[in-house]
Amino acid sequence: MHGVSQTFGSVRALQEVDFVASSRAIHALVGENGAGKTTLMRILYGGLQPDSAEITIDGSPVHFRTSAEAIRAGIGMVSQHYSIISELTCLENLMLGAEPSWALNKAAAERRASELARQMGYSFEWKAPAADLSPAGKQKLEILKLLWRKAKIMILDEPTAMLSPGDSDALFASLKQLAEQGATVIVVTHRLPEVVEHCETVTVLRAGKLVASKAVRDTNLMELAELIVGHSVATSSYEALERRETLFRATGLTVKGYRGDDAVKAADLEIAEGEVVGLAGVDGNGQRELFQAIVGRAKVKAGSISFAGSDWTKRPPSERLADGLRLIPEDRHAEGVIDDWSLTENAALGLQRRHGFARGPLIDQKGRWAAAQHIADRFRTKHGGLNAPMKSLSGGNQQRFVAARALESETRFIIAFQPTRGLDIDGTALVYGAIREECRKGACALIVSFDLDELIEQCDRIVAICNGSVVQPGSGLERDRAAIGRLMVGAT
Repeated sequence: MHGVSQTFGSVRALQEVDFVASSRAIHALVGENGAGKTTLMRILYGGLQPDSAEITIDGSPVHFRTSAEAIRAGIGMVSQHYSIISELTCLENLMLGAEPSWALNKAAAERRASELARQMGYSFEWKAPAADLSPAGKQKLEILKLLWRKAKIMILDEPTAMLSPGDSDALFASLKQLAEQGATVIVVTHRLPEVVEHCETVTVLRAGKLVASKAVRDTNLMELAELIVGHSVATSSYEALERRETLFRATGLTVKGYRGDDAVKAADLEIAEGEVVGLAGVDGNGQRELFQAIVGRAKVKAGSISFAGSDWTKRPPSERLADGLRLIPEDRHAEGVIDDWSLTENAALGLQRRHGFARGPLIDQKGRWAAAQHIADRFRTKHGGLNAPMKSLSGGNQQRFVAARALESETRFIIAFQPTRGLDIDGTALVYGAIREECRKGACALIVSFDLDELIEQCDRIVAICNGSVVQPGSGLERDRAAIGRLMVGAT
């Protein structure tokens, strides 16, 4: 790709960017939120028409007017948000949009699907609904969709954002296998350790411009971080806080999962004022059900939940929000924003009855506008105006906005599921810094993440969840990586 430029209104998303990727290699594309990474890849995939660009594949010039044309040319893309339709079966999702003919031979299709899965070391129940898949399973199905379409250039946008460390390693093993078979694999990511460990080449964008493109062996984590942000990066320093009175308490908590089994089993958990607690676990071990029970969206089968002496066990979410519960949801699109609404309208979600957003039964227009401006400014969200729709922001900037909104008004208990999903170095530091600041003022926080290293770096202590049971590390091991890793998989 040569001389790629793209504007959206007054925003220059890309400015004369060059990008070169080779076959039989994994190529990383990194940069801050809003740097233009996804825009560049959407142009390659035919999803956007650039202002200017010259694109060649194997030396031949190409121009894709649609993604369908790019797919026919052997290009496939997996976006940050999976395109899996829960109501369809795994096989139907695999074929969707690339059916072999107008008359489906599902037996033949299943044989081909099983062979592709076997080649990658995957296994699927093809007749099962895709709703049953974990995030790791959905990611594997997305990769098989690329193989089904015979893609030779594979673009993966933030592929490990929803995966546990073990699933991330397994994904990159699969990508390496595809590269060895001749594919060009392009990975858009914010996780620099993945770049250094798994990729051969890295390209850095900043503010829509090409900053560097080099062999990974010729760089390191610190240099990459400085290239991304444009200045030296201070190493984070963990600061322990004095433990105070208990604010949140779950006792003997049992919560039913969507399959009808007990997803959370007699869990005990306490969080003190000022404390940031991390919840570590392999995906699918009850984290979501515990999160939803605390929010008030999942029914408690047994046990109790209390906050600041108030029994929350049967209280609705609205009353918990009134008590100061603030959440950063796992899936911002499904649970955090309304894409077609403006930033100002999205700023009020969950806070619409609070002072500053409403005057009795009426909307406080000026107050809501001021709050939206403060929310956007807090984590330096890049946007085209407060009246712009949320969908006009990059994924990382949407995450910045959602995280800032959670900390906007009378925050007492922060519960966050993958709070830095899609965030760059700067955004991650801002979000965790703000969470810790709220806790210094007397709040407490529970952070659910599949990135154990991030939890160790940012939390006062970590508890593990395995098969629905919350397990406390031994004394002195609350931030010990090896000890917590053993608890995550049920080892003693």
